Amino acid sequence: MSITLPDEALTWLSVWQNVRALVLATDTHLTRRLSAAGHAVYALTDDARIHARLATVERVTPMLARPEAVPTDPLQFEVVFAHQALHRYDLDQALPQLARVLRAGGCVSASYLVRDDSVPWVRRLAALLRRYDPMAMKGDYGHQSLDVLGRSKYFPEVERRAFRIWQAVSRDDLVAMVRHQPLAANLDGGQLDTLIGQVVELFDGAVRPGENLRLPYQLLCWRAWVSHEELTGPVEIPDSGLAIPL
Repeated sequence: MSITLPDEALTWLSVWQNVRALVLATDTHLTRRLSAAGHAVYALTDDARIHARLATVERVTPMLARPEAVPTDPLQFEVVFAHQALHRYDLDQALPQLARVLRAGGCVSASYLVRDDSVPWVRRLAALLRRYDPMAMKGDYGHQSLDVLGRSKYFPEVERRAFRIWQAVSRDDLVAMVRHQPLAANLDGGQLDTLIGQVVELFDGAVRPGENLRLPYQLLCWRAWVSHEELTGPVEIPDSGLAIPL
């Protein structure tokens, strides 16, 4: 299932209209959405296949590189977008680079889509799957990397918002979701059929005939505002530093 990010969230992450944006692209969806909204988009990816797809998107400039070494001059962008992406990079190296290419007053707009397991039917599904695999539905979304961004000296001020997204889930969607769980590969045919039967029973018991379930997500959004002080401040040599006589 693909989930479309709400316009309200993209507006909040974009900050302004018609921004000059750098996207850390893991696919083409966010880049297309931002381009369609009128932003001037540069898309950075280290995946040659995604780079080739981005090259076909109107008003987008693709770059084949990683954020640890952004191949542009300083102060080029007003917003850097990273959706479901920060955990993929070495942030000790990437965050100084992102600060370097951001203009004064700019920000990194980072977001993660995280499933909300507080809804009763989702809890029941998780309990069912964990009979077969204790780690089932304990997804690592990578959103802990937001904490690294929040501690960065290059981005000392952070704003946070969360948006609730409800995804319609049909019976076939739920069965497909379970079949794609890693645990399914470890079950024999009979065990998998039994599990699928239990999943279908759970679905039918949670909705009225002809209706779908709704799977809730939280879209965690951060705007981290850049500070160039660490990039432009004077270098102070400690007293214990090496002295070379002339």
